[in-house]
Amino acid sequence: KDRDRDRDKDKDKKKKDGGGTGAKSSSKSLRNEAPVSNEEKVLQRDVDAISKCSTVASLPKQVASPEFQEAEAPANTVEKKEDSDGSDVSSIGSNSTINNSQRTVGILIIGDEILKGMTPDTNTHAAAVALKASNVPLSRVVVVSDDQEEIVAEIKRMNEQVDVIITSGGVGPTHDDVTIKSVAAALGSDMVLNDEMAELLKRKMNVDQNEDLTEAQIKMATIPGCSKLKYLSGIEGDWPVLQCGNIFILPGVPQFFEKKVQHVASYLSSELERMVAFKVVLSIDESRIVPILNNVVKNHPYVCFGSYPFVDHPDYKTVVTLEGKRRGFELDEACDRSSFQQNEIDVHVKVALSDLVHGLPEGSVLRVDNNNDLSFL
Repeated sequence: KDRDRDRDKDKDKKKKDGGGTGAKSSSKSLRNEAPVSNEEKVLQRDVDAISKCSTVASLPKQVASPEFQEAEAPANTVEKKEDSDGSDVSSIGSNSTINNSQRTVGILIIGDEILKGMTPDTNTHAAAVALKASNVPLSRVVVVSDDQEEIVAEIKRMNEQVDVIITSGGVGPTHDDVTIKSVAAALGSDMVLNDEMAELLKRKMNVDQNEDLTEAQIKMATIPGCSKLKYLSGIEGDWPVLQCGNIFILPGVPQFFEKKVQHVASYLSSELERMVAFKVVLSIDESRIVPILNNVVKNHPYVCFGSYPFVDHPDYKTVVTLEGKRRGFELDEACDRSSFQQNEIDVHVKVALSDLVHGLPEGSVLRVDNNNDLSFL
């Protein structure tokens, strides 16, 4: 009996030892698994963020700017647009040192009411949106008073800096509407009574063809001799846009300006392939990314960066935008390229994005979007 009891105890002990050994072995194998490093966590975070952006899935791993071979610009980059009068929009700015495919626009806002804070300037925003949508770069915006000398001086100054000028305001019949006279003076063109404009005014204002125009109507029909009436909307009966050389004269009333500037932007559109642009949404304050962003900006001179703080938003604290620059000659004296090819611009931006995302603090990237639009909030 004693031997039987001892034998049973031995069996029970072996069973327990066997089960314990298995558990210990399992625990040991778990402890032997390699821990996930911070570097791996950061890498996984970046992969998760970038994977949300389909065109960034193939981001280069390196952060250095790639070398590019010189390539000839493709022929007919700018679509040639002709009106019935034979004028060619692609010739605008032909005296400029800037390539026609890179036409730049300046906006001249005219009105004492803007400078005195009597009314908000919504036309600048409308113009910027319309030009961006048509892929036409806006490079300068100036606000001046209803003073002819100031307007003339600014037009001459702008003509040295941009290819196309769009004016807003000062085209009515009253004493302070001096924009059209100022444009004529700046271009050295005489003011003449334009028959086409006179006939248009009679039709629009239901004036009998045999009746004379009023003093106010004569003023509105008197325009620079170099003027052309551009019917850009394609809508019958719509009011034309007045073009004087490289200057487009638009009304200042926001409802009218917004429609007209959209037509002008479409008319000027270079029809270039859309550049890639990205938006990195962050959960940390702008002050925390300053050294990182400054370093990336320094290393990528051919990319345009923007940093925008969102102080009161519960989740988004900072948004960083990236967009390619088409020209290189004025950005870096060592760069002998007047402009970049589309594929070069795209690579510039993608490499810069990779550099930025991999340098940001862990967990700070909420998402990466395929645009640089800030109206998402």
